[in-house]
Amino acid sequence: MNHRTFMVLGVLVMLVLTVSVSAQTDMLTVQHTTATVHTHSSQGDVREIERSRAEVFVTEEGMTMNFQTSELEEGHVYTAWVAIINNPENCASNPCAGPDIVTNTNNTNAEVTYGDGILVGSDLRMEFAGFVPAGDVPEAWYGNGFSNPLGAEIHIVINDHGPLIPELAGSMMNSYRGGCADESLPVPFPDTAKADGEPGPNTCRLIQFAVFQQGQ
Repeated sequence: MNHRTFMVLGVLVMLVLTVSVSAQTDMLTVQHTTATVHTHSSQGDVREIERSRAEVFVTEEGMTMNFQTSELEEGHVYTAWVAIINNPENCASNPCAGPDIVTNTNNTNAEVTYGDGILVGSDLRMEFAGFVPAGDVPEAWYGNGFSNPLGAEIHIVINDHGPLIPELAGSMMNSYRGGCADESLPVPFPDTAKADGEPGPNTCRLIQFAVFQQGQ
């Protein structure tokens, strides 16, 4: 079962939980948090993306995310990555920043995992959706899991894999570095990320992000 199939099943499970929660004797707490979408700092000045919206629904069972955006290029493959900071109180900044995820990982108990992947076609569909279960997460970068669902700070980051390479389509849609040249991978990222997917000639870039500070 590939990443996308797993995530679609997860979304359906979370939707069933959300719909049926009112019928439960012990009701699940569902935290709904919205965020604006911005350009990534690695691409220059950070600015808000027009006609965009991101939201997460979180329970003790996990997180469902929806990320609607614009300014993506037709024919390019994009993946969404979910960064989970289980101990945001240990971050060096507020909200948490990139170094808190990739270099201060032990203190913040951070994790990164796949969220979704899309190919932007002529219909210009630019929406990502996915589910991340609580506890161990699939193909985690750091092995810390999603241990504090209702208290974690959550970031969603969009990676541009460049134009579709047909023979690498599956890897580009379902991995971090699918289609990407080595020199385009950020140096601080762990080997687990850099080994995730088939290399290719494209220059890959982190281009957009949203930050969810639950309960604030």
